[in-house]
Amino acid sequence: MQDEYTRKLEDQRGLFKQLGIKLDALTIHEKDFDVKMRGYEKEEVDRFLDEIIVDYERFYDIVTDLLDKYKEIQRRYANLEEERKALSIRSVRTDSGNVIERQLVEDGIRQMERSLEQFKLHIRKEFEI
Repeated sequence: MQDEYTRKLEDQRGLFKQLGIKLDALTIHEKDFDVKMRGYEKEEVDRFLDEIIVDYERFYDIVTDLLDKYKEIQRRYANLEEERKALSIRSVRTDSGNVIERQLVEDGIRQMERSLEQFKLHIRKEFEI
């Protein structure tokens, strides 16, 4: 369990470094202060630093959750873009703005080519060319 916590703190340190944030929970946890004659009460400072660490851990969880959601949104957007491109490949927009399925157009062209070939054969037979 301690290794997992340490790994989480190291991940947090890496992310905060990328974001330009100097303090992370591990840095706060490892911070030692000099003891002076008229200084602060060590236990009070430690309790306060523990509260800060908890807040930093919450902050880290929120940031990583938001980053995960952002990546998911990017992934969904990329999928939508791929679908949009696939749809545009399957359809053709006419000059008048109508959208026609590409497959229908290709089938119509093939049918016209067959009809033209049959018409040519018919003409050749009719006039014996």
